[in-house]
Parts: sequence; structure tokens; C-alpha cells
Amino acid sequence: MALRLPPLNALKALEAAGRHVSFTRAAEELHVTPGAISRQIKLLEDILGVELFERTNRDLRITDETKLYAATLTEVFDRIDAATQRLLNARRERPLHVHCPMTFTLKWLVTRLPAFHALYPKREIRLTTSLAPLPTHLLSTGDVDVVIQQGTGSWPDLTAHKLAGSELIPVCSPKLLSAGPPLKKVGDLAQHTLLHSLVRPKDWADWCAAAGAPEVDAQRGLRFESSSLAYQAAHEGLGVAIGQMALVIEDIESGRLIAPFDFVHDNNTAYYLTYLENAPENSRLTEFRKWILAEAERYNRSHRFPRKKERKRA
Repeated sequence: MALRLPPLNALKALEAAGRHVSFTRAAEELHVTPGAISRQIKLLEDILGVELFERTNRDLRITDETKLYAATLTEVFDRIDAATQRLLNARRERPLHVHCPMTFTLKWLVTRLPAFHALYPKREIRLTTSLAPLPTHLLSTGDVDVVIQQGTGSWPDLTAHKLAGSELIPVCSPKLLSAGPPLKKVGDLAQHTLLHSLVRPKDWADWCAAAGAPEVDAQRGLRFESSSLAYQAAHEGLGVAIGQMALVIEDIESGRLIAPFDFVHDNNTAYYLTYLENAPENSRLTEFRKWILAEAERYNRSHRFPRKKERKRA
């Protein structure tokens, strides 16, 4: 049985006029003139054979029957809108949710993302960061697709691809060397302020132990909430920061920071792209994985830093 419905534009005009009880406000909402609203209402009245509004010289009154009819139209239009959004969302791939440590995001990932968007201009990424590591079990909730995290490369139920190492090396501003005490041997660090990250409190102690500098108190100095803040403090000449190679190498190559020693301590950890072993293969994950692994290969091929180890002293 074919439905005999009034014209849609007339119904839209009535729904808006019924909510506002005003032709003027309905016209503003629908971006038409009050006269156009009035004509649509009159058309609907002619079709239905009923008076929808009581018009006087001073105001406009809506009948009880029209108020109920307009409220029903509001509900119907809302349901149509919701159904339309569900249809569009079902056909639109959701963004790839990437979670990454804050400093790695700032110093490594963000600078490379324009290349990803140039390669996949229609692909959307939702990027979140944190100072503390994200509990990897949250991957199973389905909200986070991939996590870039630091470790040894072995996590239960996760696939891991190495991106960049996290070897440790001290860094400082060129102006610190020109204005402060010398930094010719590791023992000279005792004369400088050490800059620490609260996220990585053991880095200085690990590096000093590996470099053979027992005379350096690796616990003293200034502490910052994140490694990126410690690196910025080093750039400002506040002291010497302990840097992760992947996060400071470009600053060293540009001259923004200086590595006063050529000893790099390999702490046997690295940054990895990780996701669930049973994660479904989809274009979001495939494209991002292919791109970031190519970027990691390019990074590792381009940045080679000497690892000459200073002889430990007895």
C-alpha cells in the first residue's frame, strides 16, 4: 500500500514552527524567510484540511492537536538523523588509534607524520600520549589499535616491531661548554648539574656505572616531569641531560645539543610498534605499519653514532 505523505518541506516547516511557536524563529533555523514558512504551513493546511495555528494580529497560537503532531515530527526527524549517522559511520572507517610515550611522540613521531598524511591523505589517526606506559591489556578493549612502547621486544600476546634503540648518552647546550667547567672526561660531570626525567629516574646511574664514573653522584641535580622537559632544560644551558639516542640524535646533528662524550650505553631496550597478535588485518593497521617500519629503517640507516667506550677506571 503506497503511503500518501504531505510534502517534506512543509513538514519541516511545521516541525520548526511548532517547536518555536514562531514563524520568524523557524525561518532563522531553516535559513528561509518567514513568508516561506507561512506559505508552507498554508500549503499543509490546505492538504490536511485543518487549521494548524490560530493567527491573530498580535501573536501566533498553536493548537493542542498541532503541538502533538509537531512533537511527533520532531521525534521522527531525530530518528531519521540518528539512522543516517549510523549508516554513514558504518561505511566510514574509524581513525587508527595510536598510543605513544609523550617524548617519543614529540621528538620522533610527530616530525614524521606529515609524510604519512602525504602518502595516505584520507587516513585519519587518533594520537594519544602519556608519561607513564600504557597498560598493554588495554589493547584488548578495542579502543587502542597500536601502542609504541619501550622494552626488550617481548610482550605476551603482542606482535612487536623494533623502531629505534634507546641507548643513553649525555647531552648539553654548546653554550654550557663555552661558559662552564670543562667536560673532557666523564669525571667532570661532578662539576655540572645533572638533569633527570622523573619518568626515567635510573638513566643517569646506569650510564655512569657503565662509563666507569664512581666519583659522579648520579642522584643529584634537577628533576623534570618528562624527558622532553629535561632536554629543553639542557638546551637552555641549565645542565647536562641524559638523552635517549633516538630522541636526541637529530638535535646533536643540528648542533642544538652537543654530546660531550662519545660513549653510548646500550641498555638493551628499544622502542617498538606493538599490537595484539590476533589483531585483524585491516587497511588502517597495514598502512600505518608499512609506513612506520619504512621510516624506522630510514632512521636506522641514516643515523649512525659512534659507540667508543671510555676505559673504566679501577
